[in-house]
Amino acid sequence: MKRAYIFALVFALTGCGTARTLVLDPVKSEAKFAHAVLEENNPNVSVPPEVTAKFRSVIEKGLYDKQAFAPGKDLRIQYTFVSHNPGSQFTRWFWGGIGNAGEGSLAVLVRYLDTNDKELAKTQVEGRIGSGAFGGSFDEAIIKAGEEIVKFTADHFAANRSVAAN
Repeated sequence: MKRAYIFALVFALTGCGTARTLVLDPVKSEAKFAHAVLEENNPNVSVPPEVTAKFRSVIEKGLYDKQAFAPGKDLRIQYTFVSHNPGSQFTRWFWGGIGNAGEGSLAVLVRYLDTNDKELAKTQVEGRIGSGAFGGSFDEAIIKAGEEIVKFTADHFAANRSVAAN
């Protein structure tokens, strides 16, 4: 019975975060890479350091810890924050996710480049948080956006397809 309460509590505390990838320029090469490096460009908007650190951490963990890529400059993943609005956690909590009350979002432009600076693809990833117990944490939008970048990168550029599929 205690497990049911714990499960219900954990479920209630999770936020309703989501993300999506918009492909702006489709993948122009069938090249696969064993090494990748993440490069942050200056953001177009004001972004707190804790957001950029969390975002980078999620992507690096996804790329390197799952061994889809090793650190290196064969594939350069350049990203730029183009939108950042953490919304209002109190408003999300108060209205319980009705409509878009208090919704938080971020958008990131991502360019994939080879060693010759040839652009291989360009995407825009959007992360959102709309509800959750206690209003949901904006971290959920950051995590979902980072995971979207990892998935797109592994699906289209990883030399080790068996690891990328996980």
